[in-house]
Amino acid sequence: MSSHPLEELVHVVDRALPHVTVSTEASAGTTWLSEIEAGMDPLAPWRQALAARQGSEHKPHVAAAFVLQWWCEVVATPLAYAAELASVVIDPAPTGLGFELAPGLYPSRIVLRPGHVSVVEPADHSREAALEASSAAYGQLVTAVVRDYAPDVKMSSRQRWGVVADVWAIAVRNATGAAGRPVEPAARRRSCCFIVALPGMQACASCPQLAGSTNRR
Repeated sequence: MSSHPLEELVHVVDRALPHVTVSTEASAGTTWLSEIEAGMDPLAPWRQALAARQGSEHKPHVAAAFVLQWWCEVVATPLAYAAELASVVIDPAPTGLGFELAPGLYPSRIVLRPGHVSVVEPADHSREAALEASSAAYGQLVTAVVRDYAPDVKMSSRQRWGVVADVWAIAVRNATGAAGRPVEPAARRRSCCFIVALPGMQACASCPQLAGSTNRR
């Protein structure tokens, strides 16, 4: 690592991601995790805007599932990729991890703020130890929002915590592939994204509601 390990690490992670940009430079459009944690149901405006865009206002569980998954992905992605690509643990404070939305209302840019993020190498320098510590850091960052999320939408504990587990597993699997290591077939999801409820869409191959289905998005 250079004298600025976060900047170098962010560059490594950014190059490995196909659809999301990771940067250390914030903009006026950056939303920090500390802002998400600050109020009652702070993700409501995002859900409502997405529902209007999807035409799913009368199926609020669809936008609710998408937003919760995407928000968890904001946290999981840099942590999983740092562990898989560099065997280090990114441990951001809520003021150190932010995101920006694309016009389609999905996260397109993740920001790690220097001075608010620690980069730690496990004592044994192993990828396995980095993944374990990164998984714990991910859980600590998402738990409060997941627990209190979407009071206007009925969402079971299985769905909420299934999203947390599914997003981490997917992020690790994608990062493993980005690192050039073989990956196992995608496991059956614990949570449902409900994309099948939208016109013209099919269930995911790993949808928990369609065991044995061969349909894909």
